[in-house]
Amino acid sequence: MATITEKKQLSEHVFKLTLRAPEIAAKHKAGQFVILRVSEKGERIPLTIADFDRQKGTITLVIQAVGKTTREMQQVCRVGTRLLALTGPMGEPSHIGGQRHVVCVGGGLGVAPIFP
Repeated sequence: MATITEKKQLSEHVFKLTLRAPEIAAKHKAGQFVILRVSEKGERIPLTIADFDRQKGTITLVIQAVGKTTREMQQVCRVGTRLLALTGPMGEPSHIGGQRHVVCVGGGLGVAPIFP
């Protein structure tokens, strides 16, 4: 289980959630994602981890409210809300091959995996 520790509206349809999820924060690597479910009747959706803080045990998700579940999350989720289910980190982490300098390009919410 994870608890929402911060919610911030970034634009009309984009919001940021910070979740207390120490086990995921401890294991997360850049490019990975989580799968979450907000309610008993809700669907499971994958969301990219946009940031994390191992010391605080938190992960940050930046979400665009475009589908049924993300719009429900925008309306229902508040600080203190406990998610029904959170699984992760999942997926292959980004691999840069030991290079000293890397250029990453993304647009819009597609830059979430680039930041970490």
